[in-house]
Amino acid sequence: MKKLVILVVVLLVLGAIVGGLAYADVHVRELAEEHAEQQLAKALPQAKGIDVEFDGFPFTLGVLLDGEVEALHVRIGAVEEAGLSATDVSLDVDTISLDKDALIDEQRLVVTDIGKATAQAFVTDDDVSRVIATQNVGVAKIVFSPGKAKGVYKGQELEVKARVEGRLVQLAVPMAGVPPLVFPLPSMDVLPCSPQLELLEGKARLACSIDDLPPTLKAAMAKG
Repeated sequence: MKKLVILVVVLLVLGAIVGGLAYADVHVRELAEEHAEQQLAKALPQAKGIDVEFDGFPFTLGVLLDGEVEALHVRIGAVEEAGLSATDVSLDVDTISLDKDALIDEQRLVVTDIGKATAQAFVTDDDVSRVIATQNVGVAKIVFSPGKAKGVYKGQELEVKARVEGRLVQLAVPMAGVPPLVFPLPSMDVLPCSPQLELLEGKARLACSIDDLPPTLKAAMAKG
């Protein structure tokens, strides 16, 4: 009976220690996420609803021993740029390598390398229609549906072809004398690539793979 009591006490003590370490680990991760959110909000004042999340447990031990974070997820509710709103912006990164010296000595998250990463953003056809209306070419409205885009030109509905050209999305109207319609991609700070364009119901998805963090995000995370 005495041995059983001792065993129970030891298990309770170990449980308390593990629980305490787990709580501390979660707290450190939350502080790192909050710091990144605050710095990114300063760097991107045009962005709303910024959320940063690190994956991996134990977070602290993994960073201190290997200098690695399992994953990073950045979510932005909306970014207003050049008269266009990009919504549901996201960046998902598998594996981040950090400078351990900068972390330990200066408490800075200096990213030295990343693994696979994907970025995406959405724009609605209503928002695109507002931008197109300012170009005064007679197209009153743009409508997106799965795999298709249509434009209303002088009351006539026409199918248009959409493609990415440089930092613009170009909508070609099959009418003589009607120039291509364009709207800008989100900035390189938000979508740092030439993305693939996918037309969905009421919106367009812009997505791509990247091999480095956007400079603004990397600089924001590195600030002490």
